[in-house]
Amino acid sequence: MMTGAFQPGNDNSPASVADYLTALDRRDRSIGAWEQFFEDWDALLCPVSMTTAFPHAPAGSPINVDGEDESYWSVAAHCALFNYSGHPAVTLPYSADENGLPSGVQLVGKRWGEAHLLGVAKTLTEVSGGFRVPPLAAT
Repeated sequence: MMTGAFQPGNDNSPASVADYLTALDRRDRSIGAWEQFFEDWDALLCPVSMTTAFPHAPAGSPINVDGEDESYWSVAAHCALFNYSGHPAVTLPYSADENGLPSGVQLVGKRWGEAHLLGVAKTLTEVSGGFRVPPLAAT
């Protein structure tokens, strides 16, 4: 959605002012839809990544997710979505997988609602137990 909003064609021609205004309109409609959502909900709980933590690897290396190699850069693309709309987001540790590696969640809130979102995050952390040192890092 973010990259496609300002990609008018496949011919690599420069974007026009009309293309730019269309992209701004798409973004504004997306912001409006999210704001309507947040009229009824305190926060949106979503994944941080398509997998739990993974072993350190050189940037750009493929990452195995459920038996498939995924682009290193797309594994955490979930976190970039709300940069597009300007909604505040906070990432929290939540649980661990069967190997003890951390799994996180992302909380997203209403625009300009950072203080409220941090309150929701604090409550969720109290329920989840917060950060735990992964087994490999403890040695």
